[in-house]
Amino acid sequence: MTALAADQIVKLYSGGKLVPCDPAARVREGVTYAPLRAAAEAVGAHVEWKAASQMALVCTDAQCVSVRKNQGIIVDGSLLIPVRLLSEALGRDVTWDAAAKAVRIGPGKP
Repeated sequence: MTALAADQIVKLYSGGKLVPCDPAARVREGVTYAPLRAAAEAVGAHVEWKAASQMALVCTDAQCVSVRKNQGIIVDGSLLIPVRLLSEALGRDVTWDAAAKAVRIGPGKP
């Protein structure tokens, strides 16, 4: 599946730095999605894909979060996941910058 006409392409920032995304991060039906690996690596996590269960285990030094394939969308063969879902599960703050058409992942709460 490719981008829908209603998808709005947006930028993803983590720690103030632009995160390269291929395919591009996007807003679809009010939810901001980014490629799983790019979003995970942007917050210092690594990804392990579990093919049998169709889920990814996303881990930082402090914790792991599981993300199921059906929680995201497929664009050009890549799994894009809701940025807020992953980031907040890993303790990060997420803000929407409407003027810049960007989602920003912050450091989280101490």
